[in-house]
Amino acid sequence: MSPVDPLLHRSFTGMGYAFIELGRFDEAIAAGKKARRQNPFFPTAYRCLASAFAHLGRDEETREAAAHLLEVDPAFTISGYIARGGQSNSKLLIEGLRQAGLPE
Repeated sequence: MSPVDPLLHRSFTGMGYAFIELGRFDEAIAAGKKARRQNPFFPTAYRCLASAFAHLGRDEETREAAAHLLEVDPAFTISGYIARGGQSNSKLLIEGLRQAGLPE
C-alpha cells in the first residue's frame, strides 16, 4: 500500500471488513478510522465502524458512525446493500449493521 494512493481508503476498509469477520473488532475500528481520515465521505468506512463499534457495545460511537453513514448515503438499507452484492457472506458485518440499528 502506498501512502500517496488516492484510493488507500478502500484498502483500509477491506482490512476492516476482514478484521470484523475475524472478530478482531478493535483492529477493524483502527482500519475504519484510517479510511475515514483518508476519505470522510466514503460510506464503507462508516459501515465498518458502525458494525465494529456495535459488536463491542460502544453505543455512542455506534450511533455516531451510523448517523455519518446515513449522512453520506441517505438511501442506505441493509437489504439494499446485500442485494447489490455488498458482502452478503459477511455474517458478522451484517449482524453488526443490524445491531447498529441501520434501516433494514
